[in-house]
Amino acid sequence: MLGLLEPLTVAPMVLVAVLCLGALLDCVRTPGERVRYVPKLLWLCFMLSAPVVGGLAWMYLGKRPEPRESPESAENTTKGPAHRAEPFVQKR
Repeated sequence: MLGLLEPLTVAPMVLVAVLCLGALLDCVRTPGERVRYVPKLLWLCFMLSAPVVGGLAWMYLGKRPEPRESPESAENTTKGPAHRAEPFVQKR
């Protein structure tokens, strides 16, 4: 059967399929505001026409990173001492 089902042949095919499907799903789920350079529809066409290159390009160039919350608006999730607004007063 020409060696198409050997593990060394199947493993790269599975990796390419996972990369392509993951990139396509990520592109579809990404909001339009976060897409860079070209519209989302062109990214999808590029990923369907050149799956490996399109998937890698989407992962590295296609979308902006998610905005991080500012420390003032986020709850105290940092490790370390909590800062107090008023000076420490001992009770007597």
